[in-house]
Amino acid sequence: MSNWFHRNPLKATSKITFDLGVVAESLPARSICHDLATNRMNLLKLLVDPAVTTESVLGLTQQYISLLMGFIEPPSNEESEDPVASNKLRSMVMFKWSNSAEPKNASPIMEPDALFEVCSMLYNVALWLTKHAAKLSAKDEVSTDEAKEVHTSLRHAAGLIQLIRDKYVSKLNSSPKPGDDLCADVMEAYIHQSVAEAQEVTLARAIELKHDPSLIAGLAKETSNIYQKAALSLKLLDAKVVGKWLKYLEFKKHCYETCAYVYFAEQQLKIEKAGSGLAVIAEAEKAHKLAIETAKVYGRTEGVGLSAKMAEHCFFRRLGIMIENTRRKLERENSMIY
Repeated sequence: MSNWFHRNPLKATSKITFDLGVVAESLPARSICHDLATNRMNLLKLLVDPAVTTESVLGLTQQYISLLMGFIEPPSNEESEDPVASNKLRSMVMFKWSNSAEPKNASPIMEPDALFEVCSMLYNVALWLTKHAAKLSAKDEVSTDEAKEVHTSLRHAAGLIQLIRDKYVSKLNSSPKPGDDLCADVMEAYIHQSVAEAQEVTLARAIELKHDPSLIAGLAKETSNIYQKAALSLKLLDAKVVGKWLKYLEFKKHCYETCAYVYFAEQQLKIEKAGSGLAVIAEAEKAHKLAIETAKVYGRTEGVGLSAKMAEHCFFRRLGIMIENTRRKLERENSMIY
């Protein structure tokens, strides 16, 4: 499924030494700063490879963020209603990060804010989780355990970005600009995309187990709706930057709308309502054509991210075959009735 998922690049950053000079004179303080720099460097090295285990990435993430929170949370002997604003160490280090979706040669964002570093690193871990899920899905044979890990990784990615959005962004020293990774619209798009891709795994499992067509149709329609929400989040942003990403989301919306119509038509056939089933399959054909056109536009659209080849994927091609087969069955059933 390597040609089924669109993925934006990871966020880029600069090396941080956490050298606080005279502020960290004691041996324990210097040791903590050294551990911070080492953990950060090792974590960034891991994130380059989507094939490493989630345990190693999440374990190192926890170690790094736990130490970094010492720059953000107040000392235990101080009382504060707003812990993220009361630690003097918070602004001691300058952090530099790029956005995952930005114009070429864009300047990085520079903030002397340890909370900005927390948000940016967790964001990168979330992006890595989506790449890890895509890597697992690219295998010719995906086991049940691997499918579960794909689902878990995508849900975890959505949860991390939701955590950043709900708990940390409002407490940053500088508000994100429109189009930045930490702006509400971009975070919404990533959250909805990850949730929808996780639901694709659930849907694939339902199809594999031959569940009732009405159940599959309902899951497919819900998946289509989530992709639509993700696409709407990007509508007002720079099309030269997010245009390709937007077309991917629109393709998936049309694809799973097609899937919903096909299985609902199968349900109509099952309950001997061939006439209404033919009307439904006509809607499936319309959605399928829209998906094909959107995939073509995606291929020639500017924007960040590696190009996927969704229209060539076996799942989408199978939908086209199912439309034809289901329509023939419905026409045969309808002619027998009349």
